[in-house]
Amino acid sequence: MFIGNIEVKGLARLAPMAGISNAAYRTVARECGSALTTSEEIDATGLTRKNTKTRYDIAKYLPEEKPIALQILGANAETLVPGAQWLQDQGADIIDLNMGCPVQKITKTGRGSAMMKDVEKTAKILEAMRAVLTIPFTIKIRSGWDETHLNAVEVAKMAEDVGVDAITVHPRTRSQQFTGLSKWDMISQVVDAVNVPVTGNGDVKSMSDARRMAVETGVESVMIGRGAMGKPWVFDESFEDLSPDGKYEYQTRVINRHMPLIMDHFPEKVGLIQMQRHLSWYAGGRDRVRTFRVELFGAESYQETRDVFDRYWASVDPSVSEQPNEAIV
Repeated sequence: MFIGNIEVKGLARLAPMAGISNAAYRTVARECGSALTTSEEIDATGLTRKNTKTRYDIAKYLPEEKPIALQILGANAETLVPGAQWLQDQGADIIDLNMGCPVQKITKTGRGSAMMKDVEKTAKILEAMRAVLTIPFTIKIRSGWDETHLNAVEVAKMAEDVGVDAITVHPRTRSQQFTGLSKWDMISQVVDAVNVPVTGNGDVKSMSDARRMAVETGVESVMIGRGAMGKPWVFDESFEDLSPDGKYEYQTRVINRHMPLIMDHFPEKVGLIQMQRHLSWYAGGRDRVRTFRVELFGAESYQETRDVFDRYWASVDPSVSEQPNEAIV
């Protein structure tokens, strides 16, 4: 699949997730086979106000991530246009506009999925952004605001008309948040309505799920979000063919690659939270995991955190299948 002039080599890719899809995690996902990665949402107001955290932490990416899509979040052209220009100047290969975040603190200011409510107003914003961007421009949307306002097709057609290069659809409404089942037929409707590439997202937990979504909906690409939390190897087709010991060794290599990236990317206080969060997810739903997590989140340094995890991980029996992940976010 091509997004503008950018080739996406592979079916599945990591979805943008706030507080999760940072440079460290995107890098390991990419190395595990994610076809492309997209940053977590980057606040347009923070960019225009030259906020240090926004510009040089959240918007940071590593050279090995390229091509990289940087996702911007905002509610008006006054911040989105210069914000998108700044990201473009920093080397972004694709600019993605977040029109799908359902969180109230975002939507109450007109951002995220609230942009789907006033299609005419949003069209003007997209036109203004398209006018200044020389790189591919994409959007990520939901089914609509709620069950009585399912306008993903209308929004997608509008976006195509103003020059958007590709569209990602998460077929839940804003009111659903992340609950209930995503309705893949809405993705199919968008695929049928537009000529630009469409990516599907929602309830994809494996490459077999991704292939099924592609067959059932006609999408050219699939994003995996929560299904990749603690499982960046989900993008590696060969992982499921490994022996239990082979999977354990693979997972250990990924974890040992990921932790130093966290330490390099974040100041220690933030990095410690990131390390504990991801190690909690890596532990999955294995035996004694609840007791382990209490000890993990009580650690006060990088070294103590690693010691807690390494003791637990060394006790894991690779032949025993883990239960559904009950990780603490």
